Amino acid sequence: MRLPQYPDCTYCELHEYAKSVCIPTVHLEESLKFPAKNVIVFVGQNPGYFEDQKNEPFIAKSGTLVRKAYVGGCKLNEYASIFLTNGVRCHTEANETPKPRHYVACNNYLLQDLTELSKSSDKLIVVTLGAPATASMYKNILGLKRMSLSEAFNLNGNEHEVAESFKVIVFSTYHPAAVLRNRNHINTISSHMQLVHDCLLGTMAVPSEPQIVPTRSPRKE
Repeated sequence: MRLPQYPDCTYCELHEYAKSVCIPTVHLEESLKFPAKNVIVFVGQNPGYFEDQKNEPFIAKSGTLVRKAYVGGCKLNEYASIFLTNGVRCHTEANETPKPRHYVACNNYLLQDLTELSKSSDKLIVVTLGAPATASMYKNILGLKRMSLSEAFNLNGNEHEVAESFKVIVFSTYHPAAVLRNRNHINTISSHMQLVHDCLLGTMAVPSEPQIVPTRSPRKE
């Protein structure tokens, strides 16, 4: 299953270089059928060379890692309908990092997809992969301040309202490309995906404010 694609998009210059313009959000076939009670949308940076050639997100090494470690590690596919997409929908010339304006140009496509998925799900979870996708999610979709990846880690599992229309639960973690460069990141990935798993099952711990009891000096006799 694929959500709508917009091959005639000219919102930014990336359409001039991409073979596949505005690569669509796709459903992971190994996951529960859609519509499903729980939906998880993994949002990466932008398509690579092989994704551009095949017109599909996450099919190269990063995609294999997402399927095996991110989704398969906690068997999220058995508890939710999984979708894969990117914050920027086109491959960049010479594999350059997308610029903030490219995320803004593609923002409406992600918002449309999330809006559509929210209609048929009780719990909509977004997992942002890497710093650029995370920063764009918080600023362009949620309308909050630009968020660093480390700051976003501390907000994992928080629920946010999108355009006063629907709610999403947001988790952020490392992009698979970062894991391929530094295998130690896989431990963090596992922890974050366990949180997503617990969220699906309703067993995720919710932080609470500590009860602080004031102390006083002993009374002088």
